Amino acid sequence: MELNLHGESRVIDSILALEQALREARALAQCQLWLTRATDAEQGPALCMLRNGGNALLMYLSGQDDLSFHTLGDEEADGVCSYLLANGQVDEYPEAWCVEVEQCQRAFVEFFRTSGAQPAGIAWQAD
Repeated sequence: MELNLHGESRVIDSILALEQALREARALAQCQLWLTRATDAEQGPALCMLRNGGNALLMYLSGQDDLSFHTLGDEEADGVCSYLLANGQVDEYPEAWCVEVEQCQRAFVEFFRTSGAQPAGIAWQAD
């Protein structure tokens, strides 16, 4: 699989390599992290994490029929969280989409182990 951490790509061929990349992502204050089976994330499947401190959200792109999903955290949460993208753009998403960073990291391991299946144990909402 190919991993892109805030604009820098590398091949991930083992759980150990993925876990190292996840540690690197965790050390950053903010990041955009993609893991995909294809070199082009739009060909999917692909998993993306946006993180700003303790706030994180996941997006899953199936690569089929443009199906995409985002995480659903505390539906009662108000407000938005901003995320710095690799291209310098800042996007805002509802805080209701935020889930724990550890949950996101477990989802990346599952995505890798299942060769791109949508991670279970996550509340997903279709876009």
